[in-house]
Amino acid sequence: MTQDDQHPERAHLIRERNQRLVLRLIFRQGTLSQSKAVQRTGLKAPTVFRIFSDLEKRGLIESIHGDDTPSVKNRKKGRRPVNYRIRADAAYVVGVDFWARSAAAVIQDFAGNLIAARDLCFASPPSAEDALDIISGLIRDMLSESAISTEKLLGIGVGAPGSVSATTGVVQFYARIPGMIEYPLAHRLRQRFSVPIVVSNNASIVALAEHRYGQAQGVSSLFLFLVRAGVGGAFIQNGKLVSDRSRTAFEVGHLSIDPAGKACSCGNRGCLELYLNEDTVCDALSSLQPCNGIEDVERILAAGGPEVDAAIAPILEVSTHAVRDIRRLLAPEAVVIVTRSANLSERLAAAALVDYAHNDRRFGSPGARIIASEYSATLACKAACDLIYEEYFARGRELRNAETGQE
Repeated sequence: MTQDDQHPERAHLIRERNQRLVLRLIFRQGTLSQSKAVQRTGLKAPTVFRIFSDLEKRGLIESIHGDDTPSVKNRKKGRRPVNYRIRADAAYVVGVDFWARSAAAVIQDFAGNLIAARDLCFASPPSAEDALDIISGLIRDMLSESAISTEKLLGIGVGAPGSVSATTGVVQFYARIPGMIEYPLAHRLRQRFSVPIVVSNNASIVALAEHRYGQAQGVSSLFLFLVRAGVGGAFIQNGKLVSDRSRTAFEVGHLSIDPAGKACSCGNRGCLELYLNEDTVCDALSSLQPCNGIEDVERILAAGGPEVDAAIAPILEVSTHAVRDIRRLLAPEAVVIVTRSANLSERLAAAALVDYAHNDRRFGSPGARIIASEYSATLACKAACDLIYEEYFARGRELRNAETGQE
């Protein structure tokens, strides 16, 4: 009797783990042969053969024949290796990003291809329940139009605003949406769709998007400032989000820069986000010409001029202090500043870079990468989808069973 016969449950878990290991490798590489899988995983060839056979039978991967197989120069004589790829229509993933003024959602297939995308702006901040209805409606509309059943969904990844517990999927506090205090977002979405839900803070989602698909690709560590109605922050070290007690967001917006300043909803005074946000920028520019939103901010900043520089100078001073403090505290390889206006992001980053040249060279690693980026709802939702892929490849079938209560 083998050890597998003596411990069938353990053997089953090992097989599941090895299958996920190979499936993740195919997903990341795009195409993979069995011989390459043996080299990359260290698994024995017969084991890899069984895994590929099982994954193909389950409809999760497919072989590439003929012209689809990448050619290799100077190939040795012998049997030509067969490459496999993820079967795109085997499953689908939904990614969502929302805050007080808008919501966006996408559907991707199992190979990571974009299938559908939706976004909308709110006339005024919705209640927590209304936000849930809006998000659910976006998802249902995309599923219906794409003819995708919920049975094919691996799950829904969500970037949510405020203080979020990534473990429980609860939005602990977000003042700008009424009722979003200790709000069980993951549980409520799971009730509606009966699929796994993974929730993270949206600053963390945007940080992942910049690190994987944006302008910060390849950096070892980055700190991201997300400036919208307030200021969110996220820190990535060695490719992973740094978390504290299951929270991946850094509440930089609620760092006090003036203990005697304005009262904040968090109970503190003089918080950074009271002086650095879209409305503050609009108010500053309104002294020059009508400015009613981020589109006007972009237009006015693009035109430029000495009077524009003078109007936003106090805001730039506040933002440079925030970047300086984060660089001294965490010494990231790059600081990324993301807003919904390309020109605003560039102004904030340029000011921080000048400040670094004059005041900050003694701290952190030599050189400074301060990157300006315009917020992309599609990239943010793509990173939200990654939350589900990662959970699936880590936990597989156990994820769906645990989250949906299936046996």
